[in-house]
Amino acid sequence: MLENSTLKPVVTVIMATYNRSNILHYAVQSVLRQTETNWELLVIGDHCTDDTEAVMASFTDPRIRFINLETNVGEQSGPNNVGLRQARGEYIAFLNHDDMWFPDHLAVCLTTLRTQQADLVFAMGAVIMPEEEIALVGILPDNRYKPVYFVPASSWVFHRSVVDAVGEWYSYKKLWLVPSHDWLRRVDRKGKTISIIRQLTWLAIPSGARKNSYRERQSREHDYYFNELCTNPAFKESLLARVAVAFLEKENRFEGVGMIWQGLKNIVKKQVIAAGFLPLELRLMWQYRRKGEGLNYLRSMRGLPKLNQK
Repeated sequence: MLENSTLKPVVTVIMATYNRSNILHYAVQSVLRQTETNWELLVIGDHCTDDTEAVMASFTDPRIRFINLETNVGEQSGPNNVGLRQARGEYIAFLNHDDMWFPDHLAVCLTTLRTQQADLVFAMGAVIMPEEEIALVGILPDNRYKPVYFVPASSWVFHRSVVDAVGEWYSYKKLWLVPSHDWLRRVDRKGKTISIIRQLTWLAIPSGARKNSYRERQSREHDYYFNELCTNPAFKESLLARVAVAFLEKENRFEGVGMIWQGLKNIVKKQVIAAGFLPLELRLMWQYRRKGEGLNYLRSMRGLPKLNQK
């Protein structure tokens, strides 16, 4: 633990947040439960107007700082860039305010960064979708990152020198992709070494997949999964078992015409990638016809007003 707040931490954790005080404390507590204790946590409020400040004031650990921006950006790039400028750690990690880390996340990632001399690592995570469907994210073919894959920022840990080489996050207004996807693609294009950890270390309950999650201040799933994270020693194993069963059921249904159709889609996808495009990027261009509109769709899904694109 950093007994003197003037000492530099090994890792800076950056958490952007906006008006979800009812679940924010779970993400913060998951940082407090890390086995790696030499960290600082910067919680950057995107001009929060609920009781987020009071929730953060309840945490008295000197390693935690809360900064509430004077104006609302409307998405993570602004708060995360403020965090990057304030970061003092040799390494940097992001944690979305509706995600949680298993206690070994930072320790596992830092060990891999050092032993493999990587610039950035990301670990495997469980994404809880509506109807209790679970997707494993971070298992990639050949154990190699390619920009065609979306890897959530909550899974990354990287050396601060990566920011010097790549720069800050771009605003959603400049992008078809979400800012986190774009930033990791830029890391790859700079030739930085990205290592993948085939170990489950984080959990996400994405608000963009849940209608009116902000407006209704939904928290039931977070209540349940954080309790499992803290009290169930076999929680990781149970998640992996559920994923395995669902995968086998899907494989049994995926026959005949379905296999042919999937093969055709894979051929088209390879041709698009070879031409220098991301399939997701092209789909967003076709669907929304304007940069940043994909993020506005997510905001409307969450029960938030659309952002002004000017």
